[in-house]
Amino acid sequence: MDIKDFAKKFIEAENQAFKQGKFDALEALEAPDVVYHWGTSRDMVGHEAHRQDIMSYRQSTSNHQQEWDYVTGDGNVCVLSLKETMAFVDKHPVISVPVGATIEFDAFFVLRLENGKITEAWIKGSSTVQ
Repeated sequence: MDIKDFAKKFIEAENQAFKQGKFDALEALEAPDVVYHWGTSRDMVGHEAHRQDIMSYRQSTSNHQQEWDYVTGDGNVCVLSLKETMAFVDKHPVISVPVGATIEFDAFFVLRLENGKITEAWIKGSSTVQ
């Protein structure tokens, strides 16, 4: 599969997971031991950890908006951009944001594939709390 087509499938799978709580498409694209590198804060290892992370955001936020774009890609690596906004209605287990606050997140995702599955992702971005 072309890397741009793969990226589009990933974007759709992320949207299904965040908006509908459906994870089958995302699970099909990730290696079971996928590693998401979140800069200096933490690494998230495994599809199940990624699913739990999304579920915790679904439970602790409302008005969750995501705008994904394909930036570039070649071979088994692609770069995506994400602009995301969400309002916190409850405490989040990992990040410290006051209930009632809105966070804006702007980041790049670099995805590396092996055998047609995401094995590693690097996320670099910044957030603003309002």
